[in-house]
Amino acid sequence: MKNAIKKIMEQVTDECVITSCGYISREVFRYDRPRNFYNLGAMGSSLSIGLGLAFQRPDLKVIVIQGDGATLMSMGTIVLNEYLALKNIEFYMLDNNSFASTGGQKTCSGELDYISFRHNVFFIGCGTESDAPRVSLSCKEIRRRFCEAIHIKEK
Repeated sequence: MKNAIKKIMEQVTDECVITSCGYISREVFRYDRPRNFYNLGAMGSSLSIGLGLAFQRPDLKVIVIQGDGATLMSMGTIVLNEYLALKNIEFYMLDNNSFASTGGQKTCSGELDYISFRHNVFFIGCGTESDAPRVSLSCKEIRRRFCEAIHIKEK
């Protein structure tokens, strides 16, 4: 997982990066910046947030990084991603065949038909090893920084 995230984040310039809870947010926190939105504690909703942002703000490029467990919790969102076919979003699903952040329970991600997804969806197989730091920002601070970085007023 660490290497996959490193490859993704090394290519990030001014995109908004929306991450899933647990290991993924912790690994991306190594590359902390105001346009990173750490979706702590809301497993399965990172792609929804990314799609909403990309739909409302076609001027922004959005990258969503989510695990296979989180993706399986909200399969309707990946179907919506296909339907909308937005040009300004990329979705990376990091597949370690487990809900690693909640105890390592096995997922059924091996049953997904990866070939059928066409619109800016990238599946990356990876392991579960991580020595990533904890995200030291409060949820309120993450939201404030992110809203400021994309130039919207916080409600």
